[in-house]
Amino acid sequence: MGVVTRAQAKAMKSEGLRSQEPPPGSGGGGEGSGGPDLISLLPDEVLGTIISLLSTKEGARTQILSSRLRPLWRSSPLNVEYSGRSLTADVVTRILSQHRGGARRFNVSHMDISDLSAFLDGWLLSPALENLQILKFCYDPLEPSPLMPRSALRFSTLRAAEFGCCQFPDDAAHQLHFPNLQHLALRSVSISEDSLHAMLAGCPALDRWELKYCSEALPRPLMPHSALSFSSSVRIAIFGHCEFPDVTARRAHLPNLQHLALDVVSISEDSFHAMVAGCPALTSLRLIYCSDFLRFRISSLKLKHVTMDFHRSDTVRLEELIVQNAPCLEILDHHGPYEDNMRISIISAPKLKILGRLTDNMSGLELGSTVFTGLHAVRISTMMRNVKVLALRLDGLHLGVIIGLMKCFPCLEKLYIKTRLIDIEDMWLPNSHERIECLDLHLKKLRIRNYEGTKSHVDFAKFFVLNARVLESMVLDVDPYNYKSDYWIEMQQSQLQLENRASIGAQFEFTSDYWFHYMDEIHESSDPFQYRF
Repeated sequence: MGVVTRAQAKAMKSEGLRSQEPPPGSGGGGEGSGGPDLISLLPDEVLGTIISLLSTKEGARTQILSSRLRPLWRSSPLNVEYSGRSLTADVVTRILSQHRGGARRFNVSHMDISDLSAFLDGWLLSPALENLQILKFCYDPLEPSPLMPRSALRFSTLRAAEFGCCQFPDDAAHQLHFPNLQHLALRSVSISEDSLHAMLAGCPALDRWELKYCSEALPRPLMPHSALSFSSSVRIAIFGHCEFPDVTARRAHLPNLQHLALDVVSISEDSFHAMVAGCPALTSLRLIYCSDFLRFRISSLKLKHVTMDFHRSDTVRLEELIVQNAPCLEILDHHGPYEDNMRISIISAPKLKILGRLTDNMSGLELGSTVFTGLHAVRISTMMRNVKVLALRLDGLHLGVIIGLMKCFPCLEKLYIKTRLIDIEDMWLPNSHERIECLDLHLKKLRIRNYEGTKSHVDFAKFFVLNARVLESMVLDVDPYNYKSDYWIEMQQSQLQLENRASIGAQFEFTSDYWFHYMDEIHESSDPFQYRF
């Protein structure tokens, strides 16, 4: 019937993977398979490079595969990092004293080594860490910040460095030169203006720059003026848990910056707009729990992706968003609390493809010349045909609201709705003679979170079952208790009249995924701010 539960989906996927396994003797490689051992044909240099990309634990395990691999691991560039099992100081010391192949990555924190400050300087002076490429360490944020060991600054080969919860030695910054450093992150690091300026000046190849203060205490620390004096090579900048002085933000001129993130930052409205205007190459902007400005006017020729999260109810939230002139904007992703009453006006965004999450508590919504009160269409005169993905957060499932939005976004392909478990009787009755382009030609996926199976929920979902002619998938996120009840699911399948579905190939799935977020399914929206060693 096209109904798939999560357990069934997993079982089918597992069966599919087993069916793809080669039969014995088909040349799949490995002992007993009858095929050639292609890995053994690789030269030592290639095998050593592969081993160097593994974690310490995984790299050490390669020694049991073949006697040939034992000397290769011992001479391959080393990766020392936390991998799910607590490290001890003795283990790290023994590894560094016995390994002959240098090191690629060294990553330790107070969570791994309880007395990190007593050992870190000695480890960083070890000959085994020559030619180190990636260095990351963090002291205990609950203890007084110790002085960063000067040995941490001796590696001119570094490509990435992250330092946390320490004091920067002021007399060392002016001697720094990291010609290959591409990623630098300082988290709760005490550093003077002069030292920060000198350090950034010594990183001519810097691509990603992150400066965060991790404390929630108020008042927030002031962002150093020199934090914006980085190399013109920087494409990604992240600032967090601080207050931007007006003079710093207004003087910002970052002609090559493409991605800017402000996380828990206090900045005045005029300074915020001045800072964004000083980034003419900006393509993505992230605002997380920011405060001290109530209005955001987007006027940018290159901006493609805007993410805003004002979900905390106890913070001063954005009151008005105006997209005035954004010819390249493709993604506008806003997170607010259920009581969010922000006003949104999209005047010009001809390439907008993904819009969310709109709420029915909004004080107003204007899409071109189309006017909404909340999410109820008052007058539909503008259609945004480029929008393919829409996410909503609603108190109740009002079919009339959704019909109005589908008329405004006639080419909508994916619709995500999160409701508040409020069962509201929807008095709107669809006109059976009215043709809705979105339902007839475009809507392929519908996902409803907090689906309760009440009459109003069933009627809402059934409307799409019976009218969405090209629907490929309907996912209903339900309570874990109902998800485990086969009887409840069978009753829902019957009430939804799945046997009469308009789209023969549609799949219907009941699931219970509390952490699902609609952007997780949008592969084209990869987060430029994510970084993994």
